[in-house]
Amino acid sequence: MDPSQAATITLVISSQAAPFPGLGPSGRLPRMLSAFSFRRKFAVCLSSSPSSNGVVFFGDGPYVFLPNNLDISKSLIYTPLILNPVSTAVSYFVGEPSSDYFIGVKGITINGKAVRLNTTLLSMDKQGRGGTKISTVNPYTAMETSIYRAVVNAFVKEISQVPRVPVVALFGACFNAKSISSSRVGPAVPQIDLVLQNKHVIWSIFGSNSMVQVSNDVLCVGFVDGGLNPRTSIVIGGHQIENNLLQFDVVTSRLGFSSSLILRQTACADFNFTSNA
Repeated sequence: MDPSQAATITLVISSQAAPFPGLGPSGRLPRMLSAFSFRRKFAVCLSSSPSSNGVVFFGDGPYVFLPNNLDISKSLIYTPLILNPVSTAVSYFVGEPSSDYFIGVKGITINGKAVRLNTTLLSMDKQGRGGTKISTVNPYTAMETSIYRAVVNAFVKEISQVPRVPVVALFGACFNAKSISSSRVGPAVPQIDLVLQNKHVIWSIFGSNSMVQVSNDVLCVGFVDGGLNPRTSIVIGGHQIENNLLQFDVVTSRLGFSSSLILRQTACADFNFTSNA
């Protein structure tokens, strides 16, 4: 097969499903790329529903989605993939690099307002601690405690007109769902932006990815407290990447991301299998 061609398989997976395996550089997907002589590039698009298929692309695009045959590969935003020189695994050999994919988050804004953070936590130190990685194993984005509290408090401030309700399970802020209207991209709540290499490169998180419906009456902010001294300061979890197409280019160390496909009136379950992808 021509390495420039893309092949596709589908997966039934969601934040409630079993973790999606092998995302890191030494994981199952990159090994499959090598075994089948694909260019070392793959893309992942996780469905938000356990009853709908997500899609994995091996090789390059196009990534064409219904109903309008929209090629998402033409509108991806790019940011560098960062190698953590120290493994983040539970057990590892000395000198072994991390098998996770890291990106350079420089700041976080909510409704366009910068959240005050200890920015030293956003960079990796010489021991490989800190920074931001992408995980399909974690169901929700986990943040170091001070980052988590700053983000949740800023979010709550921006939505102060909505009644709070008692917190549920993992989450630190929950609201009366009946007081939150719906929008094209989920609950109409403040937009959360991860600011990457500069202020013009942002990963936008809308209501469908920032909120979790825990009952008919309760919506919670879908981020969790990662503790006071986690190895990685921010771990972007499965719920936040649902219906986002992520393209991992291992050769050029670059991540392409779409932000929410729902904003473009499509979803990961709407891949067009009759296209030439």
